[in-house]
Amino acid sequence: MSRAPITERSMFGGYAPPLRLMSGAERRRWWLGHWRLAVPAVSSLFLLLFMTMPLPLPLPIFPELGLIAIFVWATFQPSLMPPWAAFLIGLVADLLFAQPLGVNATLFALIAGFVRWFEVRYGHHAHIFDWALALALVAGFEIGSWLLMDLGGQPTALAPLGWQWLTSLLAYPAVSALCGRLQRTILAADGGR
Repeated sequence: MSRAPITERSMFGGYAPPLRLMSGAERRRWWLGHWRLAVPAVSSLFLLLFMTMPLPLPLPIFPELGLIAIFVWATFQPSLMPPWAAFLIGLVADLLFAQPLGVNATLFALIAGFVRWFEVRYGHHAHIFDWALALALVAGFEIGSWLLMDLGGQPTALAPLGWQWLTSLLAYPAVSALCGRLQRTILAADGGR
């Protein structure tokens, strides 16, 4: 029986030489060669920033774009949207929206973990099913957010959260198309890992 060479697992599941054996220039080239791995997190953060755009409406009805992006990336590329990355994106969302620290972080991580579990268990399915599942998860997120905000000392009304759910219903196809386009154009060069 032959033994495999001793190597370290890389971030995306393949094998690479151990980083400690590389020179500084080789390490920089290796890290810069894997910039595509950050596309799901960066696009989710961009959509969170887009949510801070002012609207000329008296209600906070902006769709949950960051949450939808996390759902879509956890469906398309589960290895690139692990729960810990969703947790960090949620911390940024908590800071952006002045919510108690941990509300979005906890819920984003739970949703990313659930989607990963669901995809492993049930595999790929139709777009309309993904849409319905995303809307169910957004509804759960809104209720969980409402409860955690109350627990954190910043109670909020449930009606605006219902409007956010409704606008998220309309925004899902656009966010899904954007993430799909990013996956085909940017991640395809990396073999879709």
